[in-house]
Amino acid sequence: MEFRVAELMQAAIRDFKPYEAKEYPGVIKLDANENPFPWPEGLKEEIAARVKFNRYPDPEARALRQKISAYTGVEMPNIMVGNGSDELIQILMLAFGGIGTKNVVATPTFTMYSLATAYTGGEIAEVPLVNGDTLDTAGLIEAARDERARLVIICNPNNPTGNSFPLAEIRQVLECTDKLVVVDEAYFEFSGSTLTGELGRYPNLVILRTFSKAFGMAGLRIGYLLAGSPVINVLQRVRQPYNSNSYSQAAGALALDYLPQFQAQVREILAERDKLMEYLLGLDLERVYASDANFILFKPKSGAAEIHAKLLAQKVLVRYMGYLPVAGETLRVSPGLPEENESFITALNAVLKG
Repeated sequence: MEFRVAELMQAAIRDFKPYEAKEYPGVIKLDANENPFPWPEGLKEEIAARVKFNRYPDPEARALRQKISAYTGVEMPNIMVGNGSDELIQILMLAFGGIGTKNVVATPTFTMYSLATAYTGGEIAEVPLVNGDTLDTAGLIEAARDERARLVIICNPNNPTGNSFPLAEIRQVLECTDKLVVVDEAYFEFSGSTLTGELGRYPNLVILRTFSKAFGMAGLRIGYLLAGSPVINVLQRVRQPYNSNSYSQAAGALALDYLPQFQAQVREILAERDKLMEYLLGLDLERVYASDANFILFKPKSGAAEIHAKLLAQKVLVRYMGYLPVAGETLRVSPGLPEENESFITALNAVLKG
């Protein structure tokens, strides 16, 4: 009997291409919104001393959740830890989405919202940002009125545009819909803008956070979710019991003991971002987006893909975003170490003049 894998595949993913995160050895890496600085001295040794590699991790991640509680001011029962924010996004879709449902997003935004919706059989309702950087609050509220809608997802600051949305506008969405409103605060440490204080007021509010950006732990996949107990209780039904490994749990908990050192790194990253912003604003580009995060989106007048390729040929990797709704063809750069940023400036000057 012939085996036909295509006939067994879930219908929702038949036309999907896998998400590709390519590796480019030997380049200056300014493409992934990472913290380029090394961990504070002593952190790695403390983590290794605490982890018992032959035992399963704490299925409730209690030590990490306790530290997150102290950091955010949110009670432990209202905190869930995940294998990166990506897993938590999928858990949300599994618990509240599915075939025949819709999730509302303000576009352009983080790709994983659409991908996870598709994986779980749902549909995306896109509400484009006004002028590429302003929430269409009325459009989001209207889209959420669809009886099939389950989640309204707002990334704040937004990836890839980098700007923050006024919290009053997000509150307006929360107040005008009975659907879950997921606010992704992955870049909170750079913007300082948060709705954590509103969790008690809005039972439909869910907040996502990560250790991948400001805390330099992208390789460990540590994300967390903040929500009211009724929402957490539903999510627990689909969360895998050992979804966060022991090393990551220890690293996240100890990172918060080194908070002043990481905050100093954030200040350096923001200073380098501002230098890059000043440089880009001085070029003949179609648009440079304002940023409250650790990256800058910019649109050349033409040839974004060619510029990306020529920078890569000079061993400088930025992110080619392709064609984005409203924004068009753009590039995104994350500040690296000071000397790496100088290399980017030198390379981009050469490309634009060449």
